[in-house]
Amino acid sequence: MAKKKKGKPTKTSLEECTLKMQAHIHQLGLSSVEEYKNWCRHNNFTRGLDKNSRQLRNELSVVTAMKASEILANEKKARNLKEIIPKIYSGELQSETVRNPTGKEIALAFQRSNSQEVLLQLLLYLEDNSQLLEDPAYIKAFEAIASHSDSWIRPIETWHVKRHNRDRQFYELLRHLFAAYDVPPFMDRVWFTENETHQNWYKHIGIGQNIRTAPGIPISLTKKMAHHFLQAPKQYTVEEAFRWGQVHALGGDRRLIDALRGTRLTRNFRNDDFWLNVIRFFVANPMLDVSHVHPIIDYIWNQKFEDRRVFVEREVAEEIGPAQPNFSMRGRTPDTLLRQVNEWHRQLGRETRGGNFQWPRSEIGEFRFQEGSEQKRNLKFWYIRELLSTKELIEEGRALNHCVSSYARSCYSGKKSIWTLESEDENVRRKVLTIEISRPENLIRQVRGKRNRLPTSTEKFLLERWAAAENLEIAEYVQFGQR
Repeated sequence: MAKKKKGKPTKTSLEECTLKMQAHIHQLGLSSVEEYKNWCRHNNFTRGLDKNSRQLRNELSVVTAMKASEILANEKKARNLKEIIPKIYSGELQSETVRNPTGKEIALAFQRSNSQEVLLQLLLYLEDNSQLLEDPAYIKAFEAIASHSDSWIRPIETWHVKRHNRDRQFYELLRHLFAAYDVPPFMDRVWFTENETHQNWYKHIGIGQNIRTAPGIPISLTKKMAHHFLQAPKQYTVEEAFRWGQVHALGGDRRLIDALRGTRLTRNFRNDDFWLNVIRFFVANPMLDVSHVHPIIDYIWNQKFEDRRVFVEREVAEEIGPAQPNFSMRGRTPDTLLRQVNEWHRQLGRETRGGNFQWPRSEIGEFRFQEGSEQKRNLKFWYIRELLSTKELIEEGRALNHCVSSYARSCYSGKKSIWTLESEDENVRRKVLTIEISRPENLIRQVRGKRNRLPTSTEKFLLERWAAAENLEIAEYVQFGQR
């Protein structure tokens, strides 16, 4: 009897894997299941696709070590900036003809700078005496530093590198040039911006003055608030550091401050006496789930400060004042306030305060992702698409029980863009997350699921894939939950 020929084993495609495994393969820098299996064989790991968390962590640790070796190797590559910089300064080289990434940024900096001779002196010294020019991201900061050369308290030639870490070198350079007294590390970020006021605050602190007396600060600080302001974490912006100082001085903690990051309270300091009472309310109720902080702030702002638009006749709208201009925190409890927030959410689902707006698509592309396969009966699709009308925002808010419909006017004016992440399996489509993007900087500022839950780390994988494809940035304060 003839033997039956065995067929070749069917190869598994990446889309047939679970989303968790797809995310893992992506983290390893691989693009297919075959690549992954070959990588596992090469690095002495089992080739299976059903692995526990410990096995996945062990594989990631190998990649981390490899990347560290690559970085060290790249840093040893020879560069020719010492010859390029004088040619850029003299006009012999233009930004269009410079291929070196750092050199291109230097050329653009010289085009903008009103302190070209100082910038030349600074860059040449740093090229000879530091590793700072290995990262083009620092060039904008050096342009700003050169523009403040009349405030240097020490000459650049007396600065010497003490650390190999570039961030630490930059930290020490700033303090050599501008500081006779301690300056908090988070203030270093001001040199990467065009905000001259913030840069003047850095110099103000550096010569031993109190932030309370700095010209142009947006709020009034007590001595205690000013003390805590200086203790803010390195990754905070100056605005977030002001809130850090206020919250800590009032008895709050890091948990509350992190919840305030990304809200309008760290972007706007108008009516700060009132908002300070709101912060006192949060501090006085530490058992309030901080996931409610953002919705509560949105609700209060809408009721107290946002003008309403009503239609007095067909296509004729009239602006009227806020719903509760005398809104006060006096006598409010968490339970009553949360009921009012929930009622506002329901009301937003029944009516639209800003009219039935529609707006055009942004230039950001939509996203489609496949998980599983028909053969394994685990086929699932994920979609990210833009919401383009008040009606769609209302439907989104109803489905996920949050207040995204309040963004209709911001979307209509082009200040915001709202997106929905949906899943589909067995022809059933479900809403999963709502995504807020700030325009025109294309910054993902907020991501929330049903009842304002945080996105899972697996959902984060999808967001990162989309963000990378569309050149979007995820704000560092966006929080994620567990798998």
